[in-house]
Order: sequence, then structure tokens, then C-alpha cells
Amino acid sequence: MSRLLIRNGTVYDPANGVDGEVRDIWIEDGRVISPPIDPHSKPERVIDASGLVVMPGGIDMHCHIAGPKVNAARKMLPDDHRRSPVLHRTEITRSGTTGSVPSTFATSYLYAGLGYTTAFDAAIPPLAARHAHEEFLDTPLLDKGFFVLAGNNQFVMKQLKAKQPQLVRAYLGWLLNATKGYAIKAVNPGGVEVWKSRGLGNVSGLDDVVDYFDVTPRQIVRGLAAAVDELRLPHPLHVHCNNLGMPGNWSTTLETMRALEGHRGHLTHIQFHSYAGDPDDQATFGSRVPELAEYVNSHPNLTVDVGQVMFGRTCSMTGDGPLGHYLHRVLGGKWFSCDGEQECGCGIAPITYRRKSLVHALQWAIGLEWYLLVDDPWRV
Repeated sequence: MSRLLIRNGTVYDPANGVDGEVRDIWIEDGRVISPPIDPHSKPERVIDASGLVVMPGGIDMHCHIAGPKVNAARKMLPDDHRRSPVLHRTEITRSGTTGSVPSTFATSYLYAGLGYTTAFDAAIPPLAARHAHEEFLDTPLLDKGFFVLAGNNQFVMKQLKAKQPQLVRAYLGWLLNATKGYAIKAVNPGGVEVWKSRGLGNVSGLDDVVDYFDVTPRQIVRGLAAAVDELRLPHPLHVHCNNLGMPGNWSTTLETMRALEGHRGHLTHIQFHSYAGDPDDQATFGSRVPELAEYVNSHPNLTVDVGQVMFGRTCSMTGDGPLGHYLHRVLGGKWFSCDGEQECGCGIAPITYRRKSLVHALQWAIGLEWYLLVDDPWRV
């Protein structure tokens, strides 16, 4: 048994009600333990944390660090790698490139430097699960997992059309076991299938009918959420709502929340789904966060993450194919789209968020609204 003592640190542990107390923390085999009863017990290593903050490691519950979209983005952005600092090999670390899409080892080192200990990739196609696990093996220091894409899965939609919820439940259980995924993800439910089958198509709302399958995004969301609850998964259905980034999309988001009535649901990067305005008139772009936050506050079955905009150069990587094309048309830069056979899609587009852009500044402010208006910090 290997014991570590972190001595005299100022401890913040909200889960256990510890708020800035100077304490000693004992760790044995990677787990926090009670202080030994034997006064002569000594640790193998002592870290003097006097004057330092000690707190639980950060968890990034929605990131993109593995899988086909990330590797496509790495290949798309050699210019980003060239202009960004390079991590050189040391006696204990590997070399790597940084930028908006770092290499695997660099990803883990950068996360650890920020205090993160856990990260979940939020969009892995079932067919790419094996390779995602192989990438995770080259991403040390972090505990890792991923969410499996199922919101445009043809087998799921066929069973929903046939009104066979038990087969949806069984299939999702098999899918998670086969892929060793952690949760189920729905990206632009139904919309990606329309994009793949119709070319430049998409759904505009929760009650549009998906061609051939005769199901709606609302049915997909409810069917998946019910199956996830029946499987008693630790994380609820992880939903990337329809119409991401479009002015006026707040009404679609509200309808998605209502579709989750009676089931758990997590709405991701909610900032991008909280806009007022007319899609054809950028001057009307604005926020409808107060209405959405009020709904979340009154419905404990819902959780959200913000998707806060940070100014600077980055890369949009998403399972939402039509969104990737929309960004390409708006930005005029590089663009990658991929059809994940019968399971999902992919869209990649580099983007720079600018401080002097009205839209980007509003997106930044809208994210802050979410942090300030949700009453329960454990649900945002």
C-alpha cells in the first residue's frame, strides 16, 4: 500500500461541505482515506500544500478528444499546429502538438495542468468506438469515457416507427456493452438523417417527419430518454438540440425540454440553443435565456451545460452535419463532412470568435446568463 499525505492545504470540497478549511488529506492507492488511527503511521510521500488550494479534480463532461472527427480536424489544421507551441519530450512526458485540436498526449498534459482529472468525449459513432479506446490509451493522466451517438440511428428509428420501445431499450443496452460507452447521445435528432438522405436537408422543428422512417425528432428524444431511464444509466440522455446556432432556436429548445417531461435529460452547450430573432435577419439576434432558465429551474429532471464561448481561434467539431455546412457557408473557410454509415454524421469547421463581433459578444454574454440564472449550481 502506497500512502500520500497532502499537508496543510486549504481544502474546498462542496460535495462534503468543506469550505476553505486547512486540513491534511491522506490518500492510499489513489483513494482519499480517513487519517490513520495509529499516531506512528507515516506516509511514503508528503506534499506541503501550505498556502495552496486543494480541491477535487475537474470533470469535463462534454469534450472532443478522440474519434474520427478529432482526427479529421487534426489533419485539417496543420497551420494551427505550426503557430501553436510544441510540447517537447522530457524524461517523463511525450512530445506533442497543441493548438485547438492537440495530439493525444498533449491533450492529457494540458488538461492535467488545468486541474482536470476526468474527461468524456461527447460524440463517438459506434463503428469508431474501438479506435476511440485506442486513442484513450495514448491519453494518460485522465479518467476517460465517451457517449455513443444514437439520435439518427436507423435501427432505433425503425423500432420507434414500429412502436417497439422494448427493442430500443435492448438495442441501446447492447450498444453500450459492445462499445464500452458511458452514455447515449442524440445530435440534431432526425436532422442528420435528413441531411444524409436528402442532401442539404434538415429538420426545422420537433414535429417534422424524418423521410422513410416516419418518426419525428420529438419521438426520437422521448423514445431514447425513456430507454435510458429504464436502463438506469448514471447519465441521462445527452441531447444536442435541433437548430443549433440559429436565431430563434430557443422555441425548439423549449419544446425539447417539454418532450423530456417525465424523463431525465441533459441539454448540452445550451448557450447555442438560447437565441431569439429571425434566421433571415441577423439584426434581430438576441437572448431568450430567462424563459429557458425558468423552465429548467422548475423541472428537476433537467440538467444543462453551457458551452461558453471563449474568444480566439478554435475548431467546431460536431456530429451535426448540417451545422458544419452552415458554418462553412457563413465563414467561408475549410469544411469537412462525413456520413457515419447508418449511424450518424460529422461536420468540422475552423472558427475564430472575435471580441468585436456583435454576434460573438452576445454569445459570450448569453453563456454568462445561464450561469447566473440557474438556481441550482449542481444542474449547470
